[in-house]
Amino acid sequence: MPGIPSALVRLIERQTGNIHRTHKDLVIEELQALGVPLDSEFGVFFLNYAITCYCSQTSDVELSDIDYGAIRMGTEFVHDVWELPQHLICLTSCQSEGCYLYDRNSGAVLDFSLADRELFLAGGVALKWDSFFQFLSWYLAE
Repeated sequence: MPGIPSALVRLIERQTGNIHRTHKDLVIEELQALGVPLDSEFGVFFLNYAITCYCSQTSDVELSDIDYGAIRMGTEFVHDVWELPQHLICLTSCQSEGCYLYDRNSGAVLDFSLADRELFLAGGVALKWDSFFQFLSWYLAE
C-alpha cells in the first residue's frame, strides 16, 4: 500500500474543514463501484482524507469528494454523454466542458477538454501527471 508522501500530507493538512476521513464504509463502497483498488494512491487518499474545499493556487477547478457519489456521478456523465473510456474517472464537475480524469489502469491524471475530445480519444494528448499523488501535489502547491 502506498503511503502518502510527507510533503503532500503537509499540503493536505493545511486545507480547511474536517479533512480527516472518519467513516470509511461509504468510501469503500464508492471505490469498489468505480473499480479502484483500495490500496491505490487514489484509494489511500480517499480512505484517509475528505475533500472539503481545497484551495489551489494552480487551478480554479474544484475537486469532488468521493462520498455520496459525487465522483461516480461525474464519471457516469463523462462515460455516457462524452463517451470517454470506462477506465477514466472524473475528479471534478464537468460544468466548464472539461475536467481532471483519473486513469484507474495507470494511476495517471489527465487534464481533459471537451474541445479536444477527438484528439484525446486518438491518443494525441499526453499524460499530465504520472500519479494521483503527483497531481495532488501540483494542485495543492503554494
